[in-house]
Order: sequence, then C-alpha cells, then structure tokens
Amino acid sequence: MSFLRKHSFKIAVLALCAAMGIYLLIMYGPKKAEPLPVLQAAPAFEMNDIDGKPVSLESTNGKVRIVYFYFANCPDVCPPTTFMLGQAQDMLKAQGTLGDKVELISITFDPERDTPEAIRQFAERTSADMEGWHFLRGEEDATIQLARDFEVGVIKVEKENTFAHFNVITLVDQNGQIREWINGNDEELTPEYIVQQINKLL
Repeated sequence: MSFLRKHSFKIAVLALCAAMGIYLLIMYGPKKAEPLPVLQAAPAFEMNDIDGKPVSLESTNGKVRIVYFYFANCPDVCPPTTFMLGQAQDMLKAQGTLGDKVELISITFDPERDTPEAIRQFAERTSADMEGWHFLRGEEDATIQLARDFEVGVIKVEKENTFAHFNVITLVDQNGQIREWINGNDEELTPEYIVQQINKLL
C-alpha cells in the first residue's frame, strides 16, 4: 500500500500515457483498407481496337479494368487525364499486374476524327502499352449512349464539332461490376491513388 501511495502519481501518468497512445493508434494508426462497394453492373459492350480486334466487357472479365471515355481532339481534360493513366500504367507494369490482372480501356466517342491512326498517335504520346491498354472505337451515337450507361455524361456540340463530357475514370472489377467512379478533374487525384484503388480489388 505504501508503494502505491508513494508512486500513485507516476502510475497515473503512465496509465494516462498508455491510454493516450492507444487512442492515437486507433485514430491515426494504420487502417485496414475499406472494401469498395458494388455500385452497379457495368454495361456490356463490344468494339474493335485500333488493330481491328474485337474487345468486349465479357472478353476482359477476370481482370480489373479502368474504363475511360475520351476524344483525341479534346482541348482540355482528356490529354492530361490520359497522361495520368499512363503513369498509373507504368506503376502497374512495375508491380507486374498490367495485362495479366489489370487492363485499361479507353473508348472514343468521336470515331469520325479518331481514326485508328489518330488514336495510335494519341496513345503513343502517352507511351501506352498495347498489351495492357485497349483503345476502342465504335459507332458515334452508340458510344455516346454507352458512356451515358456508364453514368458518364456526353453531349455533342454540333456548332463547334466538339463534345462536352464528364471527366470520369470508371473502376470495374473482375466480375463486371462498377466499384468506383473517380473524378478526373480532382486536382488532388494522383496515379498512386488510382493504383491504390485497383489494388483493393486484386
């Protein structure tokens, strides 16, 4: 008892420090990654890549997919977002998952101007690896509707021969379920975040 009375203050301080340490660990310590919810089934599609080979949602099942709707003549968001996807591609290659477990799919809604050669030039500027990145094109109206089915708004501005569209990167899991819509306009978005979200599904 005399020991407790003599050292009660020290014991109280140690207990308080231990409690504070536990609190800080719970609040700010490493957290288990939260699983991504299933948002909806990804719409089915089948289009040709720039080599004329058919690619579909079904044919890419079994892999995590990044789906991005764009057009090569885009004056603002499409080039930098595609460049960021190129950086994510390089990170996926480094970890050995590109092509084998993960694929990128870019779909143009401007097939009249986005010929296979125009798309190839656009892809080369991003150093796209065609083994793990498909650039697809189809009929314009059907592609615009497909984008809208993916919850990506697209409107053709006829007078200016351009498109107004949402800049959205869609994360699709191995079973064809949409797990996240990533805002490509987010100034804090990084390729590291994109890869982190992909890795949650691997």
